[in-house]
Order: sequence, then C-alpha cells, then structure tokens
Amino acid sequence: MLIDPDFFHSQGHAHLSRAIAPDLTGRLCTAIDAIQARVPQMSEAERARLVFERDLSAHRRGEVEAEALGDAIFILGEPCAFDPVFEALLDHPAIRDAARTLLASDALVIHFMNVTIKHPRFGRSIAWHRDFPNDYMCPASSRFVRLMLCLDGMEDAMGATRFLPGSHCLSDAEALHEKREGTRPQPSDDAGAALDCAAGDLVAIHPKVLHGGGINRSDRMRRNVVLQIGLASEALVTTERESVTGRLLG
Repeated sequence: MLIDPDFFHSQGHAHLSRAIAPDLTGRLCTAIDAIQARVPQMSEAERARLVFERDLSAHRRGEVEAEALGDAIFILGEPCAFDPVFEALLDHPAIRDAARTLLASDALVIHFMNVTIKHPRFGRSIAWHRDFPNDYMCPASSRFVRLMLCLDGMEDAMGATRFLPGSHCLSDAEALHEKREGTRPQPSDDAGAALDCAAGDLVAIHPKVLHGGGINRSDRMRRNVVLQIGLASEALVTTERESVTGRLLG
C-alpha cells in the first residue's frame, strides 16, 4: 500500500498504517531503552547528540521541576551513531516509497534523523510550528518531507501530533516572511485534530503545515523516529550536518 499523495497535498499530512513490521519497531524501542539506560556512562561527544528534558523550560511539561526528571531524553540526535539498528530505516521500502511518491522523484537524500521522546506524565508539549523555513538542516525551498514513524502509537492523551489542515497553502516567500517578521500563527492548543496512530504507522508531514502537540499526560511512552528527506539536486542552506546527511535514500 502506498501513501496517498492527494490527501497529503490537500491536507498537509498523510498517514500510512502498519508501514513498519512489529519486529523492527520492537528492536528500535529496545535500542532506545538501552541508550537511555547508559546515559550516565556516555562520553561528552555522545551526550552532545542528546537534548535532555531537564535542560528545557518547565512550562511545556506542566511545570514539572527539572530535579524530578533525571536523565530523561527529549531528542535523541543521530541515532545511527548509537545503534546500527536505525540504519534499517534508511533503506526501508515503506520510507523510500513514501518519500518518492510525495516528492515525485527517485533522486532523494536523507537530511537528518532523530528520535523525539515524550516520557509518561511529563513529556513536553510542542508549540505550533512549520518545518519550513527551519534553522536546522533546511534547503532553499519547501521541496522536502518529514516522515515520522510512530514506535508506540499515539493518541491525544499521549501528546499526539496535531495538524491544522490546509495551513500549508501559502507560498515559500510567505512562509519565509512570516518567520522573519515573527508573525507565524499560534492557534489554541486544542485547534486542529490530533492524529491517532498505532505502533508502526508512518506519518508524512508537509514542510509548511502548522503542527504541534500537547503534553504526554498518559502512563505510556510516546517515541517517534523523524527523518527529513529532500531532493538530491537541492543543497541545504544551513551549515549543520550529520553522519547520514546526503546519503541517497534506498
């Protein structure tokens, strides 16, 4: 089954059920748990690839104090550098086919990969935003896509990603002006619709659609692997690079 490009281009996102088999999602979850467990023994170089929940503002996690969070990871950057199991996603047929379908090209490259973790009961909310333009790994145009693999599934109580359908229908110039002038809309927290997903589902996010998500108030982990994929012919205009940056997809 292929992801629906018509829905993606009209709504700003698309959803492919059971794109990744339980065996692989299970191995990815096991790898993340192992990385989390060995934070105290990590080198400074490894820690530099992580964003810890305790180092971010308490406001978006319901004012839970940093002292209560331990080493909880919010963003696990460059997961392939921690465990080779993540390499399987770079050549996975579902990810390859979704990106090729949505970008209408066979010549695609990886920009980056990370794991976004919302821990039970305090995993932080994410404000409404667009992925284009972005300060990290951004090409000159919006001809790229972010694919989000849901490892645990997600629902509203878990801080599921919310989308404002149709909000991607503006030009690149308008999106750039909006960011430059600080006029990007900030709808209410319950605006749009939260996307319910099962473990193994793949979500495609249009670079200009407004999306965000609430606090994980449930007792379940919400772990999503995020890959940004773009055209091989279009260079990144930002300076950051990761070990997978520029790797041909598939």
